[in-house]
Amino acid sequence: MIAVNVNAGLANQMFHYAFGRGLMAKGLDVCFDQSNFKPRSQWAFELVRLQDAFPSIDIKVMQEGHYKWVLPSLQRNGMERRFQEFMKKWHNFIGDEVYIDEPMYGYVPDMEKCATRNCIYKGFWQSEKYFRHCEDDIRKQFTFLPFDELKNIEVAAKMSQENSVAIHLRKGDDYMQSELMGKGLCTVDYYMKAIDYMRKHINNPHFYVFTDNPCWVKDNLPEFEYMLVDWNEVSGKRNFRDMQLMSCAKHNIIGNSTYSWWAAWLNANQDKIVVGPKRFFNPINSFFSTCDIMCEDWISL
Repeated sequence: MIAVNVNAGLANQMFHYAFGRGLMAKGLDVCFDQSNFKPRSQWAFELVRLQDAFPSIDIKVMQEGHYKWVLPSLQRNGMERRFQEFMKKWHNFIGDEVYIDEPMYGYVPDMEKCATRNCIYKGFWQSEKYFRHCEDDIRKQFTFLPFDELKNIEVAAKMSQENSVAIHLRKGDDYMQSELMGKGLCTVDYYMKAIDYMRKHINNPHFYVFTDNPCWVKDNLPEFEYMLVDWNEVSGKRNFRDMQLMSCAKHNIIGNSTYSWWAAWLNANQDKIVVGPKRFFNPINSFFSTCDIMCEDWISL
């Protein structure tokens, strides 16, 4: 049995799933492990599952009870976690179940060649190159639950009639306090340069701001004309609505967030302009020394 571990928030799960579909398109029979990850109580956005956002998704779910050493438990102490790593190495040695960890952040070619009869892939897999060969299939699988909220329906229709630009700012405490994700990244200067770029390349752009911290936006962004989208929940099982609505815009300015990455990627406008940051992460260790997340036709600022 070949499995791909699916964990964390919705956007991370989408990368895991897309990676697995990419393996399937190369001939592997893949199932998806949704049982070994337990949402962390302090992060309610981890409650959503792929099936909540995409009810028609084709997903073969792994039966519970396999590959129990795949994720480090936050509840275990240091000794227990070291034992867990030992068990992974032991199983890899004897070959009964092989744990394949992503070797580095960024695209690693030929990962399908690592597969054994019984193995599980675990990592971020955050590069379009893992699934570009089956792009149409991924877009089909990621068909959102239709809007049932009047305001979202109205705004989506308005976006389709104008040169709409969705701007995403992730500025919650989990990001702002993170050495990896927050400090010095996606500054006010980045967003103003991105907005200026859109104004120079798009006739009469209309901006829509999406954020998990409206107070930060109001306190830090210089005044300009935009609509603040603040009525959708940013956590819980319907936290996909902002992603869905951002994908309805004609163009996107993304943050260093996989959530807005997917909104931009799922944007069906053939002439879209996507602006993103040059740096998604701070290189806090060798694993994050490379980044391959920006698509080739997107603009890095």
